[in-house]
Amino acid sequence: MRVAVAVGGQLRMSDDMLRLTYDLWRDAFPTADIILAVWSQDYAERSEIVDSFDAKVEIIEEYDIHYHPYEENRDVVDTWNFKKKLLFPNPTRHLHQTKQILNHNKLMKKYGSDYDVVVRTRFDSITSPVQNFEPYLRDCYENGTVISIQDMSAVKKKRKFFSIYNLHNPRADQYMVFDGGLVIHSVDRWKPDLVEHLHNTKKLLAAEFGWWQVLVGDRDVAYKIYDGGAQLTRCVKKTDIQLTKEWMNK
Repeated sequence: MRVAVAVGGQLRMSDDMLRLTYDLWRDAFPTADIILAVWSQDYAERSEIVDSFDAKVEIIEEYDIHYHPYEENRDVVDTWNFKKKLLFPNPTRHLHQTKQILNHNKLMKKYGSDYDVVVRTRFDSITSPVQNFEPYLRDCYENGTVISIQDMSAVKKKRKFFSIYNLHNPRADQYMVFDGGLVIHSVDRWKPDLVEHLHNTKKLLAAEFGWWQVLVGDRDVAYKIYDGGAQLTRCVKKTDIQLTKEWMNK
């Protein structure tokens, strides 16, 4: 099983936190290649930390989106989560969320044929130092399952960053693949031509809804959500960050 960790987003974290985040990817997926999609402006300002990683680096020039993913697709998804995007618009942020799907598509077109399974994550998301991710990679590889692994904020009462606690059965009417932690998919599940068609026809949605379109949609695809095991870095308690650093230094 050939595995790649494909990383996108902005380099928001400090150098120390980016180094910790990288070390956690290496620890969680020891046989994987790491591929970084880095904006050219971020690379110009922080090339030293990027170049220090043992990773393939794809430098991406900034580009414009020629449509608004929500406003021009108002009737595509009839859910409260989708309607909130229309009631409380944030055009700049929503456009950048769409770009992350397009940037992942660039990586898949260039590198996808070299791998069987891809773990998509972000520079501002942190992976557990103690969770074993091998069973989830295996499920994806053997069954074609699309998997999200992240702390589901709606379920409280426990420290969920470190371990995967339970499986959520995603509601069929959500139309969302959650991308705040890890998204694991087989290379075969990603269709570059579909992404380009949706984008060129102004139908590619942003964030979780766009990931759903590309990875699940109306196809016969199993999608699983696991609660815990990864989380947006800004949401992790400082004490848990310190524990993570201590574990990684053992």
